[in-house]
Amino acid sequence: KLPFDTAKDLVPVMLVGTAPMAIATNASKPYKIFGDVVKAAKAKPDSVTFGSIGNGSLGHLTMILVQQSAGVQLVHVPYKGGGPMTQDALGGQIDLAIGSVAVIAPHVKGGKLRAIAVTGDKRSQSMPDVPALAEQGFKGFSALAWWGIFAPTGTPKPILDKLHAELQKVLAMPDVRKTLTETLGMDIVAASPEATQKFLLGEMARWGKVVKDNGIKPD
Repeated sequence: KLPFDTAKDLVPVMLVGTAPMAIATNASKPYKIFGDVVKAAKAKPDSVTFGSIGNGSLGHLTMILVQQSAGVQLVHVPYKGGGPMTQDALGGQIDLAIGSVAVIAPHVKGGKLRAIAVTGDKRSQSMPDVPALAEQGFKGFSALAWWGIFAPTGTPKPILDKLHAELQKVLAMPDVRKTLTETLGMDIVAASPEATQKFLLGEMARWGKVVKDNGIKPD
């Protein structure tokens, strides 16, 4: 439980960017596309496992929506971080792993993991050959990690405006853009404070409902 109210105690400066997550499997597993996972799960419910970085994580909540949309039941294996999850995916102990593109991509490029989907509404620039879930029968589906800059409520507007302007200058630097887009797989947004607030409230409402409706207790 956070010691502050995100919507009341913080004011947005900028939504820096967003990035999809990747769903991957060990290269030795039979799943080539997400449809293969759906077929296997329908043929034998509770037989396909997926790892995330913990109960209530974005990956966990995303997979809940995916399961509900596909009408299947997978077995969630929560981990305490991306490292242990990735190691078990590499070792074949779990069927699927959902994590950031930054965590998954190196192992896909190394041939140890196979990415079968990304969770945005379009393909990731870091994984252009991997189809989005929206291309695989999950029309309009999108679940994105995001990065934002916030300040304490009550921060004078001239200071907020100055911060936003300076951040825009930083995000225009080629080396910064290269690091964010290529290393993190981020789509730079550089949204206004107003657009950031709208995005934040939408995300809180969407994922809060998933948590409540499914009785999720975050780690």
